[in-house]
Amino acid sequence: MLAGVSLTLLTWPKGEPTGSAWFWARVLAFPALAWCLAFGLRLFYYDDETDRLQAEREVFEADRARAIEFAREPLAVLGSAYVCAMGEYGVASAIADEKQSALKARAPRVGEGAIRHTALTLTGDKESPCRYRALFLSLLGELDETLSGFPKTVPFEVRLQVPPEMDGDELLETWKHCWEQTGHAQASASLLNVQRGLMAVDEWLDIKGGPALEKLTLFVAAQLHAEPPENSAEVGVAFLCGWTPLVERSGLKAVALLHRPVESTGAELRDAVTTSLLWGGLSAAELHHVWQAGLVGQDKPSFLNVTTELGLKLGEEEGFPGIHDIDLALGKPGAAAGWLAAALATEHAWQSGEPQMIAVREQAFSVAVVRPVSQGNEMEIEQ
Repeated sequence: MLAGVSLTLLTWPKGEPTGSAWFWARVLAFPALAWCLAFGLRLFYYDDETDRLQAEREVFEADRARAIEFAREPLAVLGSAYVCAMGEYGVASAIADEKQSALKARAPRVGEGAIRHTALTLTGDKESPCRYRALFLSLLGELDETLSGFPKTVPFEVRLQVPPEMDGDELLETWKHCWEQTGHAQASASLLNVQRGLMAVDEWLDIKGGPALEKLTLFVAAQLHAEPPENSAEVGVAFLCGWTPLVERSGLKAVALLHRPVESTGAELRDAVTTSLLWGGLSAAELHHVWQAGLVGQDKPSFLNVTTELGLKLGEEEGFPGIHDIDLALGKPGAAAGWLAAALATEHAWQSGEPQMIAVREQAFSVAVVRPVSQGNEMEIEQ
């Protein structure tokens, strides 16, 4: 506006009177009108851009809310079974509450040097497939009542995870023979890549719909050793879970909820833990139990630092009572690390009524949340 006034004064002819209406119109009215027009256009474009940004924020928030809702959808755990050196039931409380450990130095065979490990006593000869057969039959025996209890019309499959050095196809046939021997209805069985492990849950929950999503799956993981490495464990795990809406429609009883696992590199560990809590619907203050298995190198101190920064109350008391280290209690479970941690976390969630976190290293470091269901549900694990 001042520029318009100055321009008029500089360009006004010297002989023209300054008291005319035309002079004052050029000095005041036209600059004011130009200023109002410029301000109005600027305000219009500002309001338009503000509305556009607000709409984008609303769309982003809506998309984020839908993505979180989708990612928070859990699997319903119907039952689990495990076999380890500490037993077949109650191991979660033995590790978490009593701080028991079975890991010690012992000779694998008479006359051999002592190696720090845990081993299973399985019937049969010493050939690995036969030991695996005894392990499979033991797991099926523990879950027999649960497997017999769901409708035969519900889609069902078995995913078998075995050590990479073993002949997977041979062990898959061994599993199928064990399944037939128990008399259960015919079910498809396939191998699960040991590098995926617990992340198979993430792949399952990524499916948008259809038969690949709406099913029950029995994950079976086994780790036996012909020659036990130092600090190793022999374990077997069977973990039965299903798509939650299908479980509810079928009238089945869940014992816990397994939320989507989050995979991480070292640099992304904080984000992985935060995301896992978000997908599990938990705040840091609500989580007091973490089950660790297969961690290596700097995994443990890095994870402890991150959880401390986020406010998880796991390591403030002497002895880190909230951290339950399966590797220290049993030895490293190898190919079964993820599923053993899931089984023990599920058992402890049911026993304590508190949410649990799983922290395992398979192909990469991953974390997941296990939540208990309502108090009215009973644990469908053989006692």
